[in-house]
Amino acid sequence: MGDTIKYRNINFGPFLFQSKIDQHLVNFLLDEGLKASKSHNKELAGHLKTQFLYPSKIQEKFYSEFFSSYLSAYRQAHSEYNRFANNFNVEIAYDDLWINFMKSGEFNPPHTHASDISFVLFLDVPNEIHKEAEKFEGVGSPPGSIMFHYGETSRPKWASNEFGMIPRTGDLFIFPALLKHWVAPFHANATRISVSGNLRITNRNTFPKDYF
Repeated sequence: MGDTIKYRNINFGPFLFQSKIDQHLVNFLLDEGLKASKSHNKELAGHLKTQFLYPSKIQEKFYSEFFSSYLSAYRQAHSEYNRFANNFNVEIAYDDLWINFMKSGEFNPPHTHASDISFVLFLDVPNEIHKEAEKFEGVGSPPGSIMFHYGETSRPKWASNEFGMIPRTGDLFIFPALLKHWVAPFHANATRISVSGNLRITNRNTFPKDYF
């Protein structure tokens, strides 16, 4: 008795990466997003009226000049989480990049993406949304929450199969494209601006079978 019990925490389940983006990147995406005019609604699950695809040259600039360092950090953390070496020659191509202007009453239903890696970053989260969430009295997800969910619920609860939070300006989430996620509506007189994109690993046939 009294001996220290040795153990290790075994991680399993989808890896969800959270970070903060630099203000200059926020400014760049806002400036270019306000110029975007090609509707992306028909390609998306969101119940939003204003979702625009960035022009190809802006997508190229974003992925080549800005996003590579965040992607590298995600890959390193992903490898550590899953306990395998981060020494694969990963060839990644981007599929798209779009901006979302989410207004009162709009929402994103539960959905997944078609690529390998997806992300969402928040350019502007007005304080009115946080104030509304603080006043929420229900047992569900507060207004404006972003939720990630996998697997089934259980009773009694033996594991958490979802994660949710009210994002703040600058928050970045990178996750497996097949991880189900959704966004709860809010009713504040405000517009929340976010950017999402998808990336594809083009040489996935060279990876160990358990990498994905």
